[in-house]
Amino acid sequence: MIISKDLFILGDEYLTMPRKDKCEDKTPVSRPEGSAAHLHNSATKQRHRSAELVFRTVCVSCSGKQILQDVSGMVRPGEVLAVMGPSGSGKTTLLNALSGRMKTDSGLITLNGETLTKQLRRRICYVTQQDIFFPDLTLRQTLTFSALLRLPEYMSYHEKMEHVDHILDVLGLSCCQHTVIGDMMRRGLSGGEKKRANIASELLTNPTTMLLDEPTSGLDSSTAFSLMTTLKNYAEKENKTVVITVHQPSSQIFHMFDRLLLLCNGQLAYFGEAKQVVDFFSGIGLQISPHYNPADFIMEQLKKGPEVQEKIIVAACETGKLTAHVLQKELKVFNERICLVNKEDETTSTPMSTLDCPNCNNNIWENFSHCEPPQHNPRSIKETSHSTSAKYMWSIGPPCKHDQARPVELRVVIDKDRKLQTVYQRLGRSSCSGVTSREDMQEEGKWPTSFLTQLKVLTQRNFIEARSRMLSKLNWIQTVGLGLVCGLIWFQVQRTESTLSDIRGWMFFSMTYWMLFNLFGALISFPPEREVINKERASGAYRLSAYYVAKMIGELPLTLTLPTVFHFISYPMLGIYSIKTFLCLWGFLILNTIVAQSVGLFIGASCTDLQVSVTISALYSLSTMLFGGYYSSSIPSWLQCLKCLSIVHYAFQNMQLVEFTGGPPIWCSTTNSQFEACRSGSSPSIPVEDIIGHQRYLFPLWANTVILVLFLVVFRLMGYLVLRFIHKPK
Repeated sequence: MIISKDLFILGDEYLTMPRKDKCEDKTPVSRPEGSAAHLHNSATKQRHRSAELVFRTVCVSCSGKQILQDVSGMVRPGEVLAVMGPSGSGKTTLLNALSGRMKTDSGLITLNGETLTKQLRRRICYVTQQDIFFPDLTLRQTLTFSALLRLPEYMSYHEKMEHVDHILDVLGLSCCQHTVIGDMMRRGLSGGEKKRANIASELLTNPTTMLLDEPTSGLDSSTAFSLMTTLKNYAEKENKTVVITVHQPSSQIFHMFDRLLLLCNGQLAYFGEAKQVVDFFSGIGLQISPHYNPADFIMEQLKKGPEVQEKIIVAACETGKLTAHVLQKELKVFNERICLVNKEDETTSTPMSTLDCPNCNNNIWENFSHCEPPQHNPRSIKETSHSTSAKYMWSIGPPCKHDQARPVELRVVIDKDRKLQTVYQRLGRSSCSGVTSREDMQEEGKWPTSFLTQLKVLTQRNFIEARSRMLSKLNWIQTVGLGLVCGLIWFQVQRTESTLSDIRGWMFFSMTYWMLFNLFGALISFPPEREVINKERASGAYRLSAYYVAKMIGELPLTLTLPTVFHFISYPMLGIYSIKTFLCLWGFLILNTIVAQSVGLFIGASCTDLQVSVTISALYSLSTMLFGGYYSSSIPSWLQCLKCLSIVHYAFQNMQLVEFTGGPPIWCSTTNSQFEACRSGSSPSIPVEDIIGHQRYLFPLWANTVILVLFLVVFRLMGYLVLRFIHKPK
């Protein structure tokens, strides 16, 4: 049995509305394996229930400017609420506030009577106006990774893939599932297909409420109508709550809307049924011409001038108060049938006050039940006292023919602290209403999947996404060609004092080239990737730590590939004298490359402006090259301390120590040698200490290596902290 009476607050009065969803005697229907309904149910073993979204007197300001002022409205399961208004009227801001991504100055937003929390936000999917994807992944890959990350852990891989197939079929995307998403530089999905792909990625989690920011923007009329038809059917058949912003729809699309909310300069210009908006404008003297698109007419009126706008806003306010006054009588009759007492809310620990109830009518069940009233089971009223408060519970017969007797608590409360006046019900999880309860939320973990699952899936996705970018054909050609050119320039170089600068030149060039290559590669690739990550983090798909570790692991083999190819081509052409020296030089080249990539990730995470980040990166990388010890060995004493911040300095020292210690000796020049050992004739070869000993702050091999590892750890850690605390998604 369901007792239901929904209230929507407009201004300071009540608006009562009967619920659509009724508890009926339903028998379980067996569904064939592989059917759409079977796939949908398999994807949601613990099905998300229907949700009623109510918002009252929402106010939002930014940088001292009022964007939204006292905006109220509601939308119920199975309905489509359209938010219309001129550009800059606050449509997107309202959606950001409803989704919890923008802080409100005042007002109240509830989902099934519960104040919107971070956990309740997981029931709301937000489809942004921008179609943000990894452009190099196919549509199938995009949805697969999203399903593996966002669908519950208890579902098998096969069930998740069945759900992906179901979503592709429902949205008509099966024919293009193996097409890359694409971007401005690479052709991929069409505009309409990207819009549907954006919706598909959010539908995977079976949300109770969908918020879509201008889903028809940029589409032709036929594609826009097809998309809106899909959304309308989804709302009705799946009993979902849909809110969309739309600028100026066609007449066909306009008549699909159940409710309409008009905004004008951030204020409420109309809220009610979409089919009654023409009568509303006619009532204030704004007549629409026959056979005229209502959407076009509305937008024309909202743009006419301050006088007309003020007239519409005042009329909207008066209409809301009048409607509330008429429907107040129905609420009064309803209140007289409910016995109300003071009680502190057990869930929110918020003090509650109650309305007077002079007449407690025990026959409330017959008046409000959507099921057959119990015939034989006696009612028993149980009263439990707690100081001065109590609550009354009715234990009644079967609420539905297929269910058992369950206690139901019905209360009418006024929440003074939150300024919430509403009638709401607390029902068991198996109740026919299908309302999301706080108990449902507690059973779910904070994340849909475990850390190890997120790490595994994100590592695989990062590898696939970065492979085409880091190992492109142009990069292969560039690496192989440059390796051959370097090998030919320093081909079989002699190990003498006169060619000493040539050997050191190859080491310095190879090290600095791959430092710059990976530093700027990480820098440029991070901004577009950050948009996708912020979008997924805002929806609660995975932990930031899982993404960050997965990015390091997934891109590691790609980072090593090209420097390895370069080293294996160029160094043998110089002449391999020791396998140990060859491998050690390769190891330090790789270490320097990874450290440089860490610097690029940190700068990319810290700077939202690409030009600023490129400037900072160029300043740091070129400065660290100057302090590396190759261009200048006599640095002023007051600048010597800056050597400590140069990653090139430590890497270059290590490569010299390995090359000149493990390789053949460097023979002295027969005449005019610059080394004392050669001039004195004490040694035919140049000692290693004399080659690199003139440089100050000379550390041993292990110390340089430890310092480079510290650079790696510190920059990676600072990049994570920036993303975690400074540039976190809204």
